Amino acid sequence: SRGGVYRGEIGGIGNASRGGVYRGEIGGIGNGKVLSQLSCDVTDSSSVAQAVEGTRAVIFAASASKEGGTPSQVDNIGLVTVAQACIDAKIPSLVIVSSGAVTQPKSPVYQFLNLFGHIMQEKIKGEDTVRTLYQNNINNTLSYTIIRPGGLTEEPGKGVSFLELNQGDTKSGRIARADVAALCVESIFNTQYTGSSTFECYDADTAKPLQTVGISNILKQKTNPAEFVSGRECQGQTWEQIFTGLEKD
Repeated sequence: SRGGVYRGEIGGIGNASRGGVYRGEIGGIGNGKVLSQLSCDVTDSSSVAQAVEGTRAVIFAASASKEGGTPSQVDNIGLVTVAQACIDAKIPSLVIVSSGAVTQPKSPVYQFLNLFGHIMQEKIKGEDTVRTLYQNNINNTLSYTIIRPGGLTEEPGKGVSFLELNQGDTKSGRIARADVAALCVESIFNTQYTGSSTFECYDADTAKPLQTVGISNILKQKTNPAEFVSGRECQGQTWEQIFTGLEKD
């Protein structure tokens, strides 16, 4: 939304509410640093350029909301504005929080969410433009990572060993906002694996095919991991392990 740019030690992020662009000098999770907040309108290029200047990483977690901004203005144009500002300012890493099912218009999740201002259509437009911007950029030291979480929960984060990543947008589930935040930060530390990649994320024991995951999430069901295997699942006991199997876009 037209919320904030949160700056300071990225390791201080406690959740991944879709309310702003998180930015700052990279610290480490658990280092106790506190984030300070700067006002930023992602639909205003000058505001964005000023906000990202001098940072080492930007995490875009903005989305249209009642506070202001349509899906077109925020999830598409706003994202592209931030990406271009990061490229212009030579910010090494941009991490984007998008949404699972964004490439599957026939899935129930897409169809339901898209009722709200065509938000899924705008998200994939923004994603695609970002990929093109970075592919056409001659500075190969800059990278982006697109993270597509499943249904967000307010539960405490479970940690890397409970998560599953996937690619291909065929599978989803539920995931704590805190774990999405951790994925964002750890993606910055592991760009050799996460740079120029797009992946889905969810708790491994909530994984379902997109056609049925909506009901499963509503009922908070646990699932059998063997029920549906895409062949592109990534799991691990450490962040390096879980990221190692990712394929570049």
